[in-house]
Amino acid sequence: MADPVAALLDPRSVAVVGASTNPLKRGYQAIRTLLSDGFPGSIYPVNPRETEVLGLPAYPSVTSIDGSVDLALIVTPASAVAGLLRECGRKGVGAAVVIAVGFGETGEDGAALEAEIRGVAAGEGIGLIGPNTNGVFNLPARLNLVGASDVPQGRLALLCQSGNMALSLFTEVAHETSLGFSTYVGIGNEAGLRYHELLDYLRDDPDTGAVLTYAEGFRDGRALLRSAANLAGHKPIVCYKAGRSEAAQRSALSHTGAVAGSHAVAEAVLRQAGIVVVERSDELVPVAETLLQQPALPSPRVGVLTDGGGHGTVAADALAAHGLELPALTASTRERLAEVLPDAASTRNPVDVAGATDRDPRVFEPCLEALLDDPSIDGMLCVGLLGGYGIRFSDELAEAEEQAAARMAEMAANAGKPLVVQSAYAPAHPPAHDLLRGSGVPVHGSIETAARCVAALEERGRFRATAEMRSGFAHRSRGERTDRADRAGGERRALTEPEGRALLEAHGLPVGPWTLATDPDVAADAVTALGGPAALKIVSPDVVHKSDAGGVLLDVGNAEDAAAGFERVVGAVTAAQPDASVDGVLVTPMAPRGVELIVGVTTDPSFGPLLAVGAGGTAVEVLRDTAFRAVPVTPTECDEMLAELAVAPLLDGHRGAAPVDRAALRALLTGVSRLVAAEPGIAELDLNPVIAHPDGLAVVDVRVVVDTRIGLATPGRRVESIAMNPEHAGR
Repeated sequence: MADPVAALLDPRSVAVVGASTNPLKRGYQAIRTLLSDGFPGSIYPVNPRETEVLGLPAYPSVTSIDGSVDLALIVTPASAVAGLLRECGRKGVGAAVVIAVGFGETGEDGAALEAEIRGVAAGEGIGLIGPNTNGVFNLPARLNLVGASDVPQGRLALLCQSGNMALSLFTEVAHETSLGFSTYVGIGNEAGLRYHELLDYLRDDPDTGAVLTYAEGFRDGRALLRSAANLAGHKPIVCYKAGRSEAAQRSALSHTGAVAGSHAVAEAVLRQAGIVVVERSDELVPVAETLLQQPALPSPRVGVLTDGGGHGTVAADALAAHGLELPALTASTRERLAEVLPDAASTRNPVDVAGATDRDPRVFEPCLEALLDDPSIDGMLCVGLLGGYGIRFSDELAEAEEQAAARMAEMAANAGKPLVVQSAYAPAHPPAHDLLRGSGVPVHGSIETAARCVAALEERGRFRATAEMRSGFAHRSRGERTDRADRAGGERRALTEPEGRALLEAHGLPVGPWTLATDPDVAADAVTALGGPAALKIVSPDVVHKSDAGGVLLDVGNAEDAAAGFERVVGAVTAAQPDASVDGVLVTPMAPRGVELIVGVTTDPSFGPLLAVGAGGTAVEVLRDTAFRAVPVTPTECDEMLAELAVAPLLDGHRGAAPVDRAALRALLTGVSRLVAAEPGIAELDLNPVIAHPDGLAVVDVRVVVDTRIGLATPGRRVESIAMNPEHAGR
């Protein structure tokens, strides 16, 4: 079987290496489960000390098996794994699952052992899962190498880096939903097959409708983004990314050997790829259930139907926290509601039935029908006691509740609009809830969880509507960049600001007029040419903090002041740092007033080059108001980045101020993205501040760090010489 993922998840034969006659051993339990589940392929126990296991002939080695082997389950100690993988390679085994611990999660020695088995698997062409995994299953194929019993079959696939988390999710799905699983892969240390290879398989798997993932780190984040974006156009993906805190990052490293990285970065780029990222692990299943069973929301406009004012208020707050809207209802909708509700009811959104359903829960039906018919409502959240009237008031109401539940699910389906229900009686599992769940309507006990599910529907709708306007993540992977860098050897070097500006100019980025003045006369001519106040900044590869060294002078208004200012700046710096090499003084116009932003590029160890934009200036590290995306970015993604910022209202004009030129800002962001794609040697880039104003923008300061192992690809001339070109003198 040529495809290693197919060999892993849909094998025609399985060898259990380390098979045992001891019922307490994994090598016995795996064979017992395969037999009891009716696995249709061949099962080969491998143990040189046994002749038979559970009625099956045992083999002394993998190579002695007389049939072909697609998948090997290796349940031996860690020290034996490398040799067994070599044996699997000689046999032509397509994939292997390594259960053992004691690898990269344990320290340097374990990491060396993991590197060895990774190299063996790669060299032998074996699709490796693990080590440090609890196994895999494909329930439609009757392949269960986890041994977990009573896992319901359904359309959820789970990729998980924690065996205990997987067991928790199996239990939750079995007891709290009407769903089940198609496929499970315990990723473990991700030493062989990667997340993206599994996602590619699941995209075309007819038994999978949605993908859940618990991740502590990604070995190849860039490839993951490409595959996730491809899959998300067809099936929803929900992810809980662990490792927010330093303690959690240390735990992830010791658990799977994974580097968790920046959570803010991971969350931003995963969302960029269409993955719905949840903040709490108990949201994973509810959100996946909702996305699998309900249509996406085409807009953030939601209606709320409640049987209690408090529940309605909490729901409104929870929805608003996710950026969802509760639009005003049309007059005709309110008239229809008033016809069936008492005078005390609220016919505004949220709609409060004010006790009308206490006597007859079927009153929910005309209310929901009116709301679904309202053109301003694209989805519904029902909160309160639905399902509990027969428990709370009278058994006689239970039948009416069940009728209402069935009819509500039918109306929402016919309207093509999503419906999510929250009920205080969800833990009691009343029959009305079974009817709702059986019809694909999720029911939750928490208002906040229900609101998060509605928000996920809006996220998915927005992604699908704009999928053609989003990044394809077509950029060289970290592995390709690193290989090139490692071959070349070298280190990082910070360009001087004129070099950085020249590099940006060479790629068509607007940096405004500037001059590198090498003497007072050039500085004077430059200020005269600008025709307005200018800024003078020292240019030295040895001076990092220019202001602290006296290397910055502002509001220089004429030629005489410019010449004197040149001498003053150079003199201050040479006095503060006598050994500093001085290239000259940079002359730029003073920037107009506006909104200070930072535009930057950094390189994530997993996801590669990232574009950042946020609140800029000297307080950038204090404000921490930054949005990230993996490059390249599209104009749509640029707009989303700006909308995420806390300073976004300032861009639109605050307290009567004119809005900034968003087109210019968007052009700068996409231009920087293209620059990084063209120049993979850029390790860091900071434009801070960038002053955005109604008539454009001004790039005040430029800092570029180049990885000299990769270098720059600017055609025709070195950046160092671009900055010294006479065309910049006195312009």
